[in-house]
Amino acid sequence: MMVGFGLVGGMLTILAVTTRMPLSWLMGVLAILSLLVPLARRTLPGGWSTWIALALALPILVRAAGTQATLWDEFWHWLPNAAYSYTHDALARRDLPPSFAQFPAYPQSMPLVVAAASRLAGRFLEAAGPVMNVALLASFAALLADSVAAMLARQGRVAPIGPIGLVGLVSLTVAATVTLNPGLDGEVLLSSYADPATMVTVGALGLLAVEWLARLSGRSTNEPTEIAWRFGAVAAALVNLKQSNTVLLALIVAGIGLVALFDRTIPFRRALAQFPRMLGPALVLYLVWRWYVAENLPEGEPGVRAWSEWSFSALPDMFASIRRQVFEAPVFQGMMWLITAAGLVALVRKSAPTSRIGDETRWLAVITATVWLGYNAFLLLVYLAVFTEEEARSAADYWRYMPHVALLGLSVPIAALAGSTRLKLLRINAIYPVLFAVALALSALLLRGDLGITPRKRWPVFVRSVAADMKNLLPPGATVVVVLGFNANPFPIIVRYELWQLGDPSRTIDTKIVWYGADLAIVDQMLARGEVQYLLLQDAQSSVANLAAGLNVRAPEREVILFARKDHHWQELKSWPIPPAAFDVERQK
Repeated sequence: MMVGFGLVGGMLTILAVTTRMPLSWLMGVLAILSLLVPLARRTLPGGWSTWIALALALPILVRAAGTQATLWDEFWHWLPNAAYSYTHDALARRDLPPSFAQFPAYPQSMPLVVAAASRLAGRFLEAAGPVMNVALLASFAALLADSVAAMLARQGRVAPIGPIGLVGLVSLTVAATVTLNPGLDGEVLLSSYADPATMVTVGALGLLAVEWLARLSGRSTNEPTEIAWRFGAVAAALVNLKQSNTVLLALIVAGIGLVALFDRTIPFRRALAQFPRMLGPALVLYLVWRWYVAENLPEGEPGVRAWSEWSFSALPDMFASIRRQVFEAPVFQGMMWLITAAGLVALVRKSAPTSRIGDETRWLAVITATVWLGYNAFLLLVYLAVFTEEEARSAADYWRYMPHVALLGLSVPIAALAGSTRLKLLRINAIYPVLFAVALALSALLLRGDLGITPRKRWPVFVRSVAADMKNLLPPGATVVVVLGFNANPFPIIVRYELWQLGDPSRTIDTKIVWYGADLAIVDQMLARGEVQYLLLQDAQSSVANLAAGLNVRAPEREVILFARKDHHWQELKSWPIPPAAFDVERQK
């Protein structure tokens, strides 16, 4: 599935930026080809492991299909990008209306998934992103099961796994990657963010790299070229998800290079000869997209600031914020740093040429250590050079970025446990161990509270209900001004997204945002120009009594209030009491 995700997504992106054909046509052609290939080869796409994993993930897939967007960047970036492709049947470019997204120059893989599903359904499907994230996570569990089975087969320490054993093995890997994964954030998984897909592709590249190294070193008689091409397709998927993912790919390749340099059983020159297959698809896709951005969206992404503008003064606060976020995820952080230490030890130890057991695990640990240390260093540079000083001080979303390496790291202890001479965990052709493994895999919704309506989601869900009600109150073409007491607040972004109505001019309600409400002169200027007719205030994050006094309106009291402009005065049109649970969570932030 991940290879197909990379191939189809990469081809769609390249064709979309090099031609002016409607996206729906391109999607249709690629969909037909995707169906014809397995029919012509008479094979089951993905193999039995993938379908078993998808069946075990079915409860989460159903939950994902009913998910409503609640996270900041979904409204700020990912869904607006998808909505643009859906409504205009094209990527954003100079000769089309400007994009509603904050960063339209980001790679478009996940937005295109949402747009394609929406075209198929005939309406915009927010839940397509969460469904794809869950499906990709299940496909990684299948790959992990196949990789563990291949490692054990090479070591000659496990009998062929029968159908029942395969169900048990896949169930264990599904349980490990979903139910027991300390680096998985269920709220992010059930979103349109590209972070879960990034985590999956990074982990997959690590497993494919180990298989490729095993074939190069003679530990397997199979040809490494096939794995090199698969690696290339998944690498293309990685760079087609987020800007920074090119760094992750470079770090994975660096880890592979270190293994090849220090392990004398791996022919280094033969390994170098395979790199064009492994990196060529990603490089072509990256260059084509960079050309398109330069031609059409030069201002559509954040850039590196001048050296004199770097946020060095934020370093103390940034490290304090990172330390706090590290302590909030002790199991995940502890696992990653222990694996990194093991990888560094494995790197400096010279493996005996006759040793075979555990080599793959050591290679995987070296790659993980390289990526983990390099990615931490890269994020520090990004905080200083790209993020705003406020974002740098809070180490914004460090908790979301570092789990990009979670599945890569999680694969190390799983491979080590599976290969242990004292542990016979994988000999589960008996029915009772298999039933236990299946039950553990299916229990994710029960054991993981972050896969449901968490406290953090209550406020966005309430705001969306308010905005949906506003669509019935306000006439099309109206303009609402949202005045806030401070900047870090998703409230106006959610309102703007809901009232945008997918850019339909006959239905869209415009939203003006005044981020810092202390400057109420901006509101006066908009009123003088006749640009706004409605005003929205809320006090969930903090008191806005001073702002209300400056606007000469009633201050909200645990509520959202909509005012209408009549006879040169604001008159209250409707108010929505904020549910106590949502109010308390927002105030605690």
